Amino acid sequence: MRGCLRRAGLRYLLRHPWQTWMSLLGIALGVAVLVAVDLANQSAARSFERSMEQILGQTSHQILANAGGIPEAFYTELRLRHGLRTSAPVVEGHMELHGETFSLLGIDPFAEAPFRPLTQDLPDGSLRRLLTEPGSLLIARRSAERLGLVPGDRVELLAGGRRQSGEIIGLLDADNPAAIDGLLLADIASAQELLGRPGQLDRIDLILSPEAASDLAARLPPALRLEPAAGRTAASLQLSRAFRINLSAMSLLALLVGSLLIYNTMTFSVLQRRPLLADLRVLGLTRSELFRLVLGEALLLGLAGTLLGGLLGIVLAQGLLGLVTRTINDLYYVLTVSQL
Repeated sequence: MRGCLRRAGLRYLLRHPWQTWMSLLGIALGVAVLVAVDLANQSAARSFERSMEQILGQTSHQILANAGGIPEAFYTELRLRHGLRTSAPVVEGHMELHGETFSLLGIDPFAEAPFRPLTQDLPDGSLRRLLTEPGSLLIARRSAERLGLVPGDRVELLAGGRRQSGEIIGLLDADNPAAIDGLLLADIASAQELLGRPGQLDRIDLILSPEAASDLAARLPPALRLEPAAGRTAASLQLSRAFRINLSAMSLLALLVGSLLIYNTMTFSVLQRRPLLADLRVLGLTRSELFRLVLGEALLLGLAGTLLGGLLGIVLAQGLLGLVTRTINDLYYVLTVSQL
C-alpha cells in the first residue's frame, strides 16, 4: 500500500508540472530572500566589527571632544604633563576617491606601535615620505587592486565639497585584508590639511587600566570626555540596528508567503484528487496514512524548494550586499564590504 501511495503521489506531481514548478519557485524565492538578507546583514555587521578591531587595535579608551575637535596642545600636555606615553593622536574623516567613499585615518607613526600594526611592515622610504611629503597616502591593497591604483599614482580626493590632490605612496596589508578595505592612511599633518582641520584632533587613543581610566576621567577638562573604545563600535552598530531589523522582517514576510504557497498548493492538490483519495479510502486507506501522504508531499516540495532557495539566496546576496552597504553609507557610517 505504501508503494502504491508513493507512486500515486509522484504520478500526480508529474501530471501537473507547472503547478509543481510554480510551487517550488514560490518556496525557493521565499527562502532565497531570507538567506540573502541574512547574509547581507551579517556580512555588513561583521565587516564593520572587523574594521573597527583593525583600526582600534589595542586601544582601551578614547578621549573625545563634546563639540568640535581636540586642540593639538592638549595631546602634548597629556604626554608630557600627565606622563601618558601609551597615547596616540588620530584625525579621521571621509573622502571620496574614484566614486567610492573612503575612511581617512591620520596618525602619528611614532606613537602607533602599541596600538595598530598598520605601519609596521612599511619600507623605510614609504614611512619617510608619509612624514615629510604633503598629501602622501597609503591605501589598502584590496582597495587599490579594485580601483586599479599603484604606488606613484596621483589621485583627486573630494572632502566636504573641497577637491584635494594626493599621491599613493604605498599599500597597506593586514592579516584580514577585508578588514581594512576602504581605508586611507596619512600623517596627522596631511590628514588635517586634506580635511581642513588645522591644529585639531578628532580623538586620542589610550591604553589604560580601569584605575588609570577613572583617574584621568576626573582630571579631564569639561569640553572633553573619556569613553571605552568598545562602546563606540557598539554605538555605531546600534545606529543601523533598526534598518537591519526591518530588512529581516521583510525577508520573513517573503518566507511566510512561501509557506502559504505550500499550504495552498497542497490544499489544491487534495481537492483535485478527491475522487482518487475517496477510492483509496474505500480500498482501506486510513486517515493517518492519508495524512502522511499529503504531509510527505508537502515535505518533499519544501525540502526541494529550500535547497534551491539556499543556493539562489547566496547568488542574490551578492547583489543585495552592495545595496545594503550603500544604504548604511548614506544613513549611518562609512562601510566597505566587497565579499560575503
